[in-house]
Amino acid sequence: MADPEGESLESWLNKATNPSNRQEEWEYIIGFCDQINKELEGPQISVRLLAHKIQSPQDWESLQALTVLEACMKNCGRRFHNEVGKFRFLNELIKIVSPKWNLQWK
Repeated sequence: MADPEGESLESWLNKATNPSNRQEEWEYIIGFCDQINKELEGPQISVRLLAHKIQSPQDWESLQALTVLEACMKNCGRRFHNEVGKFRFLNELIKIVSPKWNLQWK
């Protein structure tokens, strides 16, 4: 496993959602979850990063980000759940299925 010391949330997430990954990289997904739990601002930062990755125009990157979100929901506890439940994050997810937002990709 990569050395967890000094790895930022963004670094863990970039590795976990790299479009060149051939399969889900659970080492990095769990590393991301662990880092969220270690950092005081982890839940707030991670939710912002995840929203951006989920909206990726690259399908595989977006799907991997959804897998990371699912893992975080199972492993990161109440503070993370509270951030996911806020309108800011939910509005970002709504953009994915909104016809108005989807016009950008056509």
